[in-house]
Amino acid sequence: MVRSGFAKAVLVGLVAAGLFVSTPAQAASIVINGGFETGDFTGWTLGGNTGFTGVINSAPYVNSGSFGAFFGAIGSDTSLSENLVNTPGAHYDLTFFLYSPGGTPNDFSVSWNGTTLNSQVNAGAFPYTQFTFTNLLATGSSTPLVFLMRQDPSFWGLDDVAAQTSVPEPSSILLLGGGLLLAGRLIRRKVA
Repeated sequence: MVRSGFAKAVLVGLVAAGLFVSTPAQAASIVINGGFETGDFTGWTLGGNTGFTGVINSAPYVNSGSFGAFFGAIGSDTSLSENLVNTPGAHYDLTFFLYSPGGTPNDFSVSWNGTTLNSQVNAGAFPYTQFTFTNLLATGSSTPLVFLMRQDPSFWGLDDVAAQTSVPEPSSILLLGGGLLLAGRLIRRKVA
């Protein structure tokens, strides 16, 4: 009976520690219609050269879900922007999936609050690829997220744009350490 209680106490300590590490709370994205699942640009603002731009439900422009966006402006950039409602002083992780068929001339850039995070000129072909930018600071109650794109011979694909509050990893490590310490104390107490 002592062994059974001892094993249960150790298991409870380890499970408690493991739950905090393996399943961190995932915040909802503050991007409206990041997957373009409304079938249009609801939540977004289009600007610049909007020719050859839209939302479609066919390959290769859909990364997940039913819809994805395509951008094929010729000669100058299309802008796709959204003012994200956020918590001032909070940090966010931005992710999106981008598809390039190659061909020149083309360009692509993304900026957060006026700071360029990624810029490409005459990019080669690549399948849908995830881009991730972490720990981005929100300085006010809204943050402009802006994509600029030009693709003269073909179309960029963009899908699954998300911005979520950053989950600081050090706190997860502290929780794991605390759970392991608790398990160790329980083992030590039962052995002694």
